[in-house]
Amino acid sequence: MVQTIIFSVIMIMIGWWVMKRVGLFCLVILILFIPKHVFAINEVNVYFFHSESCDICKQEKIYLEALQKRYPNMRIYSYEIGDSSNYELMQQAKELYQETRSGVPYTVIGDSSYLGFSQNNKALFQRKVYEYSTQSYQNQLGKILGISYRNDLEGEVQEYKDNDGYQIEETSGNTHTSTKTENNTFDRYKISIYLIGAGLILAIIAYCIHRLEKRRGI
Repeated sequence: MVQTIIFSVIMIMIGWWVMKRVGLFCLVILILFIPKHVFAINEVNVYFFHSESCDICKQEKIYLEALQKRYPNMRIYSYEIGDSSNYELMQQAKELYQETRSGVPYTVIGDSSYLGFSQNNKALFQRKVYEYSTQSYQNQLGKILGISYRNDLEGEVQEYKDNDGYQIEETSGNTHTSTKTENNTFDRYKISIYLIGAGLILAIIAYCIHRLEKRRGI
């Protein structure tokens, strides 16, 4: 919210300056171009290898689903290693990230991998999701799987400075883990829609003021 207000003030100042010098058309182009890049965040791909007989895996699954609610730009790809192809894929991932230990759960967040799950992992996982939301990453495992990630999602992500901020309400209900964006188009782009609308209104007002000044010979 604060970022949006600051950006709006800056946009008004730039808009008036541009309006006085290069006219309405360039101002509209400026308004349409800036928001997408100012508010862009990345999708964060999470590859979760687990076993149906693993209790710790079940705990991590609940946590990842809760974490996804806080970070809707997070995509969870689950692989149950009872399937031989998924097991081979996990071995390939471990070799890629130089993990020599055996066992599950095994989790890859962006380009960081983790074996096992504990209370300490919760804050670590969320920090990594935040980092990859705001910084580009190679997505090495995703390239092997043919899974890319978007870097043009619109929104804001929150960073937490201490472990207390990483507390997430976890429920064991039938939450849905999806590899698709669950927000509708308006929710994803609403910041730009609001800013574009405000900018266009500003442009019209600025143009009218400019015309009045011109008529009065100011």
